Amino acid sequence: MKFACYYPRVDYGFQVKVLREDSRAAFRLFETSVVQVLHFSKDAQAAAGQTRNFLVRASCRLRLEPGKEYLIMGLDGTTHDLKGQPQYLLDSNSWIEEMPSDRLCRSTRQRAACAQLRAFLQEYGTQGCQV
Repeated sequence: MKFACYYPRVDYGFQVKVLREDSRAAFRLFETSVVQVLHFSKDAQAAAGQTRNFLVRASCRLRLEPGKEYLIMGLDGTTHDLKGQPQYLLDSNSWIEEMPSDRLCRSTRQRAACAQLRAFLQEYGTQGCQV
């Protein structure tokens, strides 16, 4: 919650499922399907089921795996894809968290962490930043 609401105070928060990865010049593009919109500022059209592209510089080691879900929060993008939808650059001001599987969350060791993550998603998705 501190990252989302205080510094750098993110512009968007999405839970997404990665559909595919593609190389584009000096970037890697991750095409995703929005699972849940938690927060937005400029991307008022964002809704579950829509696609959004996330870009990372090719020199960055970050890999998002197709088929997996992630919580991604960051600052609004200034570019758009060919359909006119916003694209987002993943950088040092981005938060990327792999969503744990149901099986992992049932394990005793991960139960508390999963509960905290679910509570955050619920609170941030319904109340946003109360500052």
